[in-house]
Amino acid sequence: MKKLILTGLSLLFALTLTFAQEGTPEQKAKTTVETLKERLSLTDAQQTAIYDIVLEHKKAKWALKSDTTITPDVAKEQAKSLKATADAKIAEQLTEEQKPLFTKWVEERDAKKEEK
Repeated sequence: MKKLILTGLSLLFALTLTFAQEGTPEQKAKTTVETLKERLSLTDAQQTAIYDIVLEHKKAKWALKSDTTITPDVAKEQAKSLKATADAKIAEQLTEEQKPLFTKWVEERDAKKEEK
């Protein structure tokens, strides 16, 4: 009986850890592009180009997080650099009307990140 209960609890614990993971870079990139599509009224061509940029950024950030050889401070600085580069590339894809909206979204995103 004890073994059955322990097995059940172990399975429950394993499932909890499985679902607690963040998600793939592809899922995160898709979510980001969907948000930008709603906020900026992106065209299909812009969505494709921005998805590629965001996916590249998310993959680089994921690789940075899994690199245990660098210190947290260095990783944080590199993450900031990656974000700035991605934001600049995204801004290049936008029209003049969309750029102020994107700047506002970036400020809101950064403010939200600071709250955490």
